[in-house]
Amino acid sequence: MVDVRTLHPLAWWSWGISLAIATSRAGNFWLLGGIILAAVIVTFSRRSDDPWANALSIGIKIACIALLLRMFIAILFSIPEQGKVLFTIPRIKLPQWLAGIFLGGDVTQERLQFVFLESLTIFALVVAIAAASSLANPKQTLRALPGVLHEAGVALIIATTLIPHFVMSVKRIRQARALRGDVEKFGFKKTLVPLFEEALERALILAESMEARGYGHKPKNGNPLLPTLAMFAGLFALLYSIISLVIGNSYQISLVLALSLIMFSLYLGNRNNSRTKYRPQKWGLRESFVLLMGVISIAFAGLSFTLLLAVLLFLVALAPIFVTSRERVLT
Repeated sequence: MVDVRTLHPLAWWSWGISLAIATSRAGNFWLLGGIILAAVIVTFSRRSDDPWANALSIGIKIACIALLLRMFIAILFSIPEQGKVLFTIPRIKLPQWLAGIFLGGDVTQERLQFVFLESLTIFALVVAIAAASSLANPKQTLRALPGVLHEAGVALIIATTLIPHFVMSVKRIRQARALRGDVEKFGFKKTLVPLFEEALERALILAESMEARGYGHKPKNGNPLLPTLAMFAGLFALLYSIISLVIGNSYQISLVLALSLIMFSLYLGNRNNSRTKYRPQKWGLRESFVLLMGVISIAFAGLSFTLLLAVLLFLVALAPIFVTSRERVLT
């Protein structure tokens, strides 16, 4: 089978991560709704029929459960505050060490709006990352990574494709039980035990195939300590910049330093790495256009809200659909 891709996988990931960053900056129902709608439209119109293409559907289900659970907790546990009371539920006194929090009580409109906006932000973050997972071919993504990140990329790809494989296994087990006339909805031995057996068998087959292809071979590098130290320093600088951003301090200098150290460590590690690429993937104008649209969406999300801005953000997030086509697989 020959995979025919329409876009570089890192371009899809840059688009999804850009939408996630724009989501964290939006803070408005209309902007978040536009991001979610654009991500869903692009994904369902451009995804392939491969197992990892179901990542968005799974992500939406998980995000819906998280949103409903967060709203339920917001209604069940209340904090005394001023606002328009929508309804009241019986209040139960909690222990002294939970002072300030009540089980039940008045449910205000302002609290529900704040919690729903917070939950919708998390929903949009999950959808943005799941959309990138659905569109980016994990095999092509692994090929596009620098040689020094090959082993980390292998572990990441295996981890991200675990849930779709589990979903397919559960469907096969249910179909097999239905063909045998088993109408019971759920059973530990009849569902989970075959699921674990299939997962273990798949893991053993994967381990054998990876060992046969030399995945455990570690080439001798010239000086592996310097790239590692530079990478750790860059990650610590990145963590410091994120903390500074959260608490409201200046983060620009530390962020530039972090990115510089990470790029420097990747350059040193890749120069000392002997791994080569067969038919490397090309980054073209369409990939640059998708990356540019992601950066523009981040800029739009940080502006003051207007209805026109929400429409523009939706169109920018939807832009990849105009320069790509549905991914397919030729046999």
